[in-house]
Amino acid sequence: MTLSGVIPGIVDAHVHFYDPMRSTWALSRFSRVAAMPVINRFPRAALWLSGLPSHRSETRLMIDPSIVRTPYEPRQYGAEASGVRRAAGVGIDTVIGVEAHWGGSGATKSDSSFAETRYVTGLPFGRSRAPRLGGFVVSGDPGAPGFADDLDDQLRYTGLVRGVRCKWASHPDPQVVHASRRSGGLSSSAFLRGFEAIERHDLAFHSFAYSHQLGELDLLARRFPTTTIVVEHLGLPVGVFGPVGSETGMTAAARAEILSLWRDRIAMLAARSNIVVKVSGLALGLLGYGRETSGNIGGRDILAEMIGPLVLHVVDRFGPDRVVFGSDMPVDRPNATIDVVVGALLDVVGDRGDHLLAHLFAKNAQRIYRVD
Repeated sequence: MTLSGVIPGIVDAHVHFYDPMRSTWALSRFSRVAAMPVINRFPRAALWLSGLPSHRSETRLMIDPSIVRTPYEPRQYGAEASGVRRAAGVGIDTVIGVEAHWGGSGATKSDSSFAETRYVTGLPFGRSRAPRLGGFVVSGDPGAPGFADDLDDQLRYTGLVRGVRCKWASHPDPQVVHASRRSGGLSSSAFLRGFEAIERHDLAFHSFAYSHQLGELDLLARRFPTTTIVVEHLGLPVGVFGPVGSETGMTAAARAEILSLWRDRIAMLAARSNIVVKVSGLALGLLGYGRETSGNIGGRDILAEMIGPLVLHVVDRFGPDRVVFGSDMPVDRPNATIDVVVGALLDVVGDRGDHLLAHLFAKNAQRIYRVD
C-alpha cells in the first residue's frame, strides 16, 4: 500500500529540531558540564560528556544518548526523510516543529522557550531536500506565572506558533521520568486561567503525559470545548510491551492491565469532539520495547505487529478526522527510522481506505495547524 495518488505529500506533525551548541535544547547535565571553566575552552568535549548514558533523566526517558551529540536541523531531517518516498510513494512535504525544550542554565523556562522559538523558526526550511515548516508548537505551562504574557510575546514574534506543549507526565515508578512536579494537575485555578490564553489565540494544546493521567484531559476538554487538545504519542501507555523502569510492565498480567486501562481511557476521550490523538512516538522505548536505548525493534514488520492493536483502537474510536501522524524524529530513530515508521503505519491502516490515509498523513494536520 502506498500514498501515491492519495495525497501529494505527507505532513509530519511531530519533529524536534535542535543544535546542542546553539539552540536551547540541552540536557541539564550538559548545562552543568558546560558551565565548568575548563570545559569552556573545549565545548565539544562538554557535548560529548553530555551524551554519556548515565544521565538520570535521559535514562528514564530511554533516549539514546547519541542523538544529543550532533545537530538535528532541516538538512539532517531532509536526508533521512528521503527514504520515505520509497516506502510510501510520496515524500514529506511539510513538518510541524515541536519544542525540544529541556531547560538550560542562566535563563528562565519562558526565556528559554522563546529562544527556542526564534531558533527553530529561523532555520533554513524548504531548501534543497528539506520540507517546509508549516508551524511550530512552543513549550509552555499554563499554570506558570506570566504564561499568557510569554505566549503573547512569542505570537508577536512569529505567525508560525500553532500550539502549546505542556509536559505534565508523572509516573509512580521512580525510574520513569517525571516531566513535571506540578501540584493540582490540570485542574488548578492557575492552570485554567493560563489555559484561557490558549483558547483566546485559537491554539492547540498538546499534552505530554502517561496513559493513567488521561482522565484529566476529559475534564479539560469539557471546560474548553472549542480548543483542540492533542494527545501525544498515542497517550503513552508506559510498559505496555515490556518491562520499563523498576516496576512497570514486569509481567504479562501487569502489561494486560496497562493495556486495558489505556483502552478505556482512549474510549472515554473519544467522546470529546475537540480531542485528537497524535499517532506518534511509535518506537519510543517507554512503551517497553527493550532495555537498551537503541536497536530494540527488528524492522518494519515487527513494528507493525507491535503497534497495530494500539493504532487500530485509536482509529476505530476517534475516526479518520481526529488522528494525526507524527514521526517523533530523531527521538524514535535509534529504534526505527522514519521510513520504517511510515511503512509500518501503512501496513497497519493501509486497508482502511483513502479517506483515512489522506486525513491521517496530511489533511488533519493541515487543518489543526492551519497549514496552507
